[in-house]
Amino acid sequence: MRARRTVPTLVACLAAAFAATLDAQPQDTLTYAAVSAGARHTCALTTGQRAYCWGDNSEGELGSGQRMDSPTPIPVAGSLTFLAIDAGVEFTCGVATTGEAYCWGRNNTGALGNAATPRSFAPTAVTGGVLFRTVATGADHACGVADDGQAYCWGANDQGQLGTSDTLSSARPLPVAGGLRFRSITAGDAHTCAVTVDSLAYCWGSNRRGQLGIGTHGARRGPQPVAHHRHWRMLSAGALHTCGVTADPPRPSVFCWGDNFHEQIIARNSIANLGEPILWSPTFAGDPLNLQLVSAGRYHTCIVRTQGATAVTCWGANLDDQLGRYVLGPYTQVSAGDAHTCALRPDGAILCWGRNAAGQLGNGSRLSEQRPVRVTGAASLNP
Repeated sequence: MRARRTVPTLVACLAAAFAATLDAQPQDTLTYAAVSAGARHTCALTTGQRAYCWGDNSEGELGSGQRMDSPTPIPVAGSLTFLAIDAGVEFTCGVATTGEAYCWGRNNTGALGNAATPRSFAPTAVTGGVLFRTVATGADHACGVADDGQAYCWGANDQGQLGTSDTLSSARPLPVAGGLRFRSITAGDAHTCAVTVDSLAYCWGSNRRGQLGIGTHGARRGPQPVAHHRHWRMLSAGALHTCGVTADPPRPSVFCWGDNFHEQIIARNSIANLGEPILWSPTFAGDPLNLQLVSAGRYHTCIVRTQGATAVTCWGANLDDQLGRYVLGPYTQVSAGDAHTCALRPDGAILCWGRNAAGQLGNGSRLSEQRPVRVTGAASLNP
């Protein structure tokens, strides 16, 4: 009698078939090390530290030196190499290998870190002479962590998202108040969160949907400790919500806070959160095995595990299929954008799914996709 095939075996077979389909596609010369999904565009770094972007370019957010959209990766103009890159809402920032920050795209209220132009189609140096380790972009502001751990922010500040104890916008980096030293930082639409060198979480800026996680409402102009005093491995800010991965034993867990209208934090039909559209403090969102990181998009959230065929799991808004179907791993990174999601495989390939009207999936078309499609590349481009 034929043995009945078990569910784990079926999952393994699906994963193998999916990988074989991808490997059958034409290979390109671009091998990626990081990916960042923005509003309607996506950017990535190759293993050679070159920056490539694709998708909407109406404000110059691809940094290609021109204004034309691209449904496939195109190199960021110039000869810069980068340590980090982050795609925001119609602009992008990166940290060059020299430590200097560069931004390109829309320059509303000084989001590019300079006052030279309303937009820039190529990388423009952030003023101030600060050397950074990492950078994060929001809707109209950006922040970075300097070599000494001091956080700096620039751009719009109407909600106190720069953390400077006032609401004055700035086209140059300003130090975040409080004297704290950070190791990572993340920016939402109008709020900012960061993890200190002691693994504590602080947030500041807009708080009308509880995105600061401090247990109360009302904007804050300087860093406020996230409630419950947990230790954190990392944080990720969405438009109106924030998620993090804990560093406390027995193992990493996901907690989120803020807007839950699209159930981007937790299903509202659960017993604990029946009918709660706003969660003012960190709320347990899952304890997945082999949890590596979390990424908060505009209205959806994704996690990536270090092992397993279903390495990426997403929840929240799904009008444009940004949660994906048959997202079989393994993956090492996931990045949730406005209405699309991208993930990085261990072999350096990037796969994306969701809305694709501007070509933000990078597969050469403008058709939205439920299932992951591989980002293409041009053989004539060097990584």
